[in-house]
Amino acid sequence: MPSRRQLLQASALASGLGALGFQSSMASTVRPATSGPVYAYVGTYSDGGKPWRGGRGLGVHQFVLDGATGALKPIPGAPPAVTSAGADAKLRNPASLARHPSLPMLYAANEFEAGSVSAFRIGANGALSFVAEMPCGGKDPAHLSVHPDGRFVFTANYASGDVSVIALRNDGSFDTDRAAVVYKDVAACGAATPCKPGADVVPLAARSHEGFATSDHDGPHAHMVQADPAGNFVLVADLGLDRVISYRFDRATGVLSQPSTVAVSESSGARHFAFHPNGKWVYLVNEEASTIAFLRYDGASGVLTLVSETSALPKGFKGTSYASGIRMLPGGTHFVSLNRLHDSISIFQVDARTGAPTLVREEWTRGNYPRSCTLDPSGRFLYVCHNKQGDNVTIFRVKKNGDVQFTGQYVAVGSAAAIEFST
Repeated sequence: MPSRRQLLQASALASGLGALGFQSSMASTVRPATSGPVYAYVGTYSDGGKPWRGGRGLGVHQFVLDGATGALKPIPGAPPAVTSAGADAKLRNPASLARHPSLPMLYAANEFEAGSVSAFRIGANGALSFVAEMPCGGKDPAHLSVHPDGRFVFTANYASGDVSVIALRNDGSFDTDRAAVVYKDVAACGAATPCKPGADVVPLAARSHEGFATSDHDGPHAHMVQADPAGNFVLVADLGLDRVISYRFDRATGVLSQPSTVAVSESSGARHFAFHPNGKWVYLVNEEASTIAFLRYDGASGVLTLVSETSALPKGFKGTSYASGIRMLPGGTHFVSLNRLHDSISIFQVDARTGAPTLVREEWTRGNYPRSCTLDPSGRFLYVCHNKQGDNVTIFRVKKNGDVQFTGQYVAVGSAAAIEFST
């Protein structure tokens, strides 16, 4: 059996061949591609600032998808990226991307102290053109999403521990007559349920893998914000408070109100979540504990209830790892989560009756420090972004049994943080 060093050398060779236009023999035929072109956009860290960012991205890199193989190729006639270099740059660490649900618009959260959101129009050939930049009112927006109605953008502002609501016009541009409205995470809890940073304790579910990371429990740190599938509530995962906040959402005004919260294990570090297709089950990545919290969701009240927490790392693992992205696979029978430093994809099976997740196995990501993963529109390929030293996006085939298999394809992108698609 080849050693990990040999595998790394082989992967580096494959990466170099990929850059020269060669495809690995590991790629195999999949179902016929969907009609019409599919475009892919990779957000990056363009300004190092902090060691884990990397800072080698050019901005938002743009590609066209080969639907037969999953490969990402340059858009003919378009620049490799919408750049963030130079004195007139409109981007800085566009590390999170979101597509408008009905218009050819793409939004990027600029993760730096004076946080902002940039809007781009998607051209007929898939190339992006800058439209405008809007301050979000918070610091270091680490995640953004668009409400299903397409009238508001949300940002989760990590450094300031709050979320912002930004109004959009009918054409998808920012409503500059309305400033972003900011909601502090700590204000979501009352006297009976105080929000406070957790202590550096090891949650029970993290003890099985004998590894636990500690960082950023010095205050609130909003890490993800997204509406529920029906669009009636907006959920926020706060890493520093170890909580998920659920706000009732006014679809006409964009106002967030009547917050309720659910706590996960102290110091576990709530990061990102994914809804099951039934809208009743939620799976939350806890970054510090490297665990998955399984929660039940009441769509009528917006209330979340914690059911269980399960390790996302193999039993007996010793060392430090930071869990990151999560993605539900087609059909809802499986989902995947990412582990940084362990550099793996954890594959979970979902109990069809109870929703309980079971860790099936781990798959090496073929890169360093995987930050996020996304499915292409067909659900046949999974793309993993590596932002620290990996500087690439690796491509996996999603099998019908819920497993994933590396295609042998690498896409060279400096400090890749997130990928979004457009049809």
